Amino acid sequence: MHAYLYLRAQPGKLDDVVIDLHGIHGVRHAVAVVGEWDAMAALEGADFRAIARAILTEVHRVEGVTRTYTAPVVPLELVGVTGERVPLPLQGVGRPACYVHLDVQAGAVGEVARTLAATPEVAGVAVLAGQYDVLAELSTDWEHASRIILERIHTIPGVRSTNTLVAVPGVEDDDAGM
Repeated sequence: MHAYLYLRAQPGKLDDVVIDLHGIHGVRHAVAVVGEWDAMAALEGADFRAIARAILTEVHRVEGVTRTYTAPVVPLELVGVTGERVPLPLQGVGRPACYVHLDVQAGAVGEVARTLAATPEVAGVAVLAGQYDVLAELSTDWEHASRIILERIHTIPGVRSTNTLVAVPGVEDDDAGM
């Protein structure tokens, strides 16, 4: 089971929050972002209960965390995407990245996910339960991603709107290279 966790942090505490998240069991990777949230983390566990337990007993105790939002990942086969090995976003590689959240028309999620998975600039795709329907990772900086979003992603049939979080380099990237 996988989920994405979105966090807000107290001013001046973001780097510490992201570093502390890396030490929590079940957190696959965490990154500081610019946008609606301050940080984003990829979680995994045996089931959703294990993920929720980690969030409630460990993440909520991290000094500097002021708010969280959890979006469980829906298995791709439930929306008709089968046979393809599609990586999940936020794999933990220290590279530029933009995380594009898509609001998709009802019934179009599977086709949008398939189209994104076949798009060369897309490094990972997840179908989410929650505010947004699909999450796509673009492994490039904002200047290049903005063109991909406008010219490629916005033109996919069924996409209603997008909201992007842009990864920013920080202390967590410096520590990952040690």
